[in-house]
Amino acid sequence: MGARSSPELRAAATPRHRADKPVGEWNHFEITVAGKTVAVVLNGVTVIPGATIPDMPETGRIAFQHHGSRNKQGEWVGPPSLVQFKNIYIKELDEK
Repeated sequence: MGARSSPELRAAATPRHRADKPVGEWNHFEITVAGKTVAVVLNGVTVIPGATIPDMPETGRIAFQHHGSRNKQGEWVGPPSLVQFKNIYIKELDEK
């Protein structure tokens, strides 16, 4: 999903609730992709119930996104600054 995405797509892919834990605590995500539809549960709260991404590829890499950056001094700034991942599991869904 890019900057040229339709307003409807951007709205569908925008979290409905803030369910983040405080800085320093681990968050738990459950991300389900079925066909071109993505649903996200964050810390037990459904934040994206189902966003259809028309240009979602059927196969490809899985990537993690980070919205922070480094300033001119090389320090991490902006949320979430430093990001760490652990206990990543991938489960293939049964075809229906």
